[in-house]
Amino acid sequence: MDRETKRFIEPPQGGLPPACREAQPLSARLPSVSGAAPDSYRAILYLAGPLILSSTGYMLMQFCDALFLSWHSEAAVAAAVPSSMACFLALSLSMGVVNFASTFVAQYMGAGRPERAASAVWQGMYFGLLSGLAIAAVLTPASEALFAWTGHAPEIQALEVEYFRIVCAGAPLALVGGALSAFFTGRGDTRVFMAVQLLAVGLNAVLDYGLIFGAWGLPAWGMSGAAAATVASQLVALAVLGAIFFAPGHRRRFGTWAARGFDRELFARLVRYGVPNGVRFTLDILAWSLFLVFIGRVGARELAATSIAWRINGIAFFPLLGLSSAISILVGHAQGAGKTAQAVVCTRRGLALAEGWMLASAALFVLCPEWLFELFHDPATVPAENFALTRELGVAILRLVALYCLLDGVNLVLMGALQGAGDTRWTMGACLAINALFLAVLLALDAMRAGAIAIWVAATACVMLQALVWLARFASGHWKDKRVIEPQLDPELQPAAE
Repeated sequence: MDRETKRFIEPPQGGLPPACREAQPLSARLPSVSGAAPDSYRAILYLAGPLILSSTGYMLMQFCDALFLSWHSEAAVAAAVPSSMACFLALSLSMGVVNFASTFVAQYMGAGRPERAASAVWQGMYFGLLSGLAIAAVLTPASEALFAWTGHAPEIQALEVEYFRIVCAGAPLALVGGALSAFFTGRGDTRVFMAVQLLAVGLNAVLDYGLIFGAWGLPAWGMSGAAAATVASQLVALAVLGAIFFAPGHRRRFGTWAARGFDRELFARLVRYGVPNGVRFTLDILAWSLFLVFIGRVGARELAATSIAWRINGIAFFPLLGLSSAISILVGHAQGAGKTAQAVVCTRRGLALAEGWMLASAALFVLCPEWLFELFHDPATVPAENFALTRELGVAILRLVALYCLLDGVNLVLMGALQGAGDTRWTMGACLAINALFLAVLLALDAMRAGAIAIWVAATACVMLQALVWLARFASGHWKDKRVIEPQLDPELQPAAE
């Protein structure tokens, strides 16, 4: 057995615990459509639907954030994306670990040990709480020094610091909530996850408007209001997920309260296997955060145009995050059942769905760029002649976004497939190499004082290169013999061979 086949959980001992006799293998509980094959378009969309709605809701939250801030001031919208990306970067390593608890949950459920799934979630919550407190304690006071390094205009730096401090202070909420989410996504209970996510998104949108502009008797906090709305919505999501996690039915079936003890060995394994996942995520966020830093060094208008284009790009990007997650679940399920051919079919059909969506999005960006940008223009705060220059640059950027959209769907779906198959070490190494090349090009362009369009061309090339690398890896078939669990399971729980 090679190292890739090592299991993340200990083998079942003594069969099913008495309190959890209802548990079934994960294969028996994956969402399905009556009469539809597991690799059919209907089955893919049935599983992906709640995840797509969740990621789309998150996109709408980001869109509203930028929209309301653009009505507040051009400096605020320019600062919105760099500050939010910096927050993602600060949390990315820890978030990669707590999100990986979903893999432990899925494998424990597949092994018929639901009480251990709850224990894995608790270890994720402990890690999230500890790392979140560390992030808040270290990065909040260091925020001014961090953003001073960017070289952005002073008024933009001040707004970036304002947002970053508040969101970092709420890091424990986001990370503990991420661990709790793993309990639902790992079991394939995506509808509960979707409902809670959409509740948080709706609350964030309402609080965004109220706290930015002082509506409905709320204080007018501007940029701080946007950050406070984000933290408040995270708190509500955490409270609702926690209430469901500790519901009597879950306490009886999964032992969600009884499993609360700190398990040093399980905690260590979560860290050991979760950190590589977090490293890959961090590399991506770091590269794109530095991309925004270099754009901001060109000028405030270039950063504002990029921030708006970035939010518009979310229309295409975020729904496919949900599809990518669904493909990862389906490929992992097929691999665990020894059905590699089914994994290939699922991935190909996921690619077809992704490309259809991306082609439609690219057409929208090419045909209606001015209209999309005008949504972010408030004549009362930004004179029309000033915004015309931002819009002109933004239209050129959206054409590049439309170009890389043609392969970004491939990027997202194939990454999900390779991760679901357990090909994580190779993807992390490839991601490191690609992002190192990207950052080298960005540094060279910065040294040459290149303009925003040249930097965006480099970003477009990077996205397309990544897609081609994942495509080559998938076509090579080297992922087909990867497993994240050992081949031998309890025969009563082992899925039937194809």
